[in-house]
Amino acid sequence: MKIKHRVWDIFTVVLFVFITIPTLLGQNADSLSLTQESQHFAFYSTNGDIKVLDSLSTILENNYGRITNRLEIQIKKKIKVKVYPDLGSFHIAINYPNAPDWVVGSCIGDELLMVSPLNPGSIHTYGSLMQVVIHEFVHIAVYYAIGDKVVTELPTWLNEGYAQYEAGQINDQIRKSVESSMFEKVPPTWSQLNNASAMDFGKINGYGLSVSIVEFLVVTYGTTKLVLLIKDPKNIEAIYGLPETTLENQWIHYVKHESLD
Repeated sequence: MKIKHRVWDIFTVVLFVFITIPTLLGQNADSLSLTQESQHFAFYSTNGDIKVLDSLSTILENNYGRITNRLEIQIKKKIKVKVYPDLGSFHIAINYPNAPDWVVGSCIGDELLMVSPLNPGSIHTYGSLMQVVIHEFVHIAVYYAIGDKVVTELPTWLNEGYAQYEAGQINDQIRKSVESSMFEKVPPTWSQLNNASAMDFGKINGYGLSVSIVEFLVVTYGTTKLVLLIKDPKNIEAIYGLPETTLENQWIHYVKHESLD
């Protein structure tokens, strides 16, 4: 039970980003000021969080080329990174003042918002916030990669699973929780994952399952096909040369017999 709660804590922040983009369009102006810039990012924070910006800059710049090259994109302007000093100010900024403590990051367009790793709240840690910032940047990069297409055309499991995968938000604990889900009951289909509500997605371990699907696709078929799928998700059968149901069955076999070897 402890593992299941931890998995929920780690991943529930993720779908919040995906489903609240329209709400963020109306976010209120905040008191953060531009305090630091790097090659590809401009950081906004209070004076109290200036000391964490070097670490955020380093981890973002270290992953920038890998992610943009993988998706074959160029981002011609700097990404704004807004670092809020605490959960309360962050939740107000995203127009969700009563948000639970697991809501620590979000993004819209070329703007990334997050709670300071120096004050992550009751659920997250400094380390997990360092993964969250990469996760959110991956979402931004994906938006650039799909061009004029609507982001909601992306299957939820693909959008969230890919961001988690690139951010390193998968480990043996997550894999074991996914394996447990497989043996305890019939896992949800990819279509069910995509159509689940935000709350139901979390309850069925959708975050863990999603990153597991992406890991399976990368390990088995490579990243090139995965990127093609991100850019053209409706053509999954043409890209992989197999029906989606066959890929699902292969994924289940991978989880049960190979992922923990």
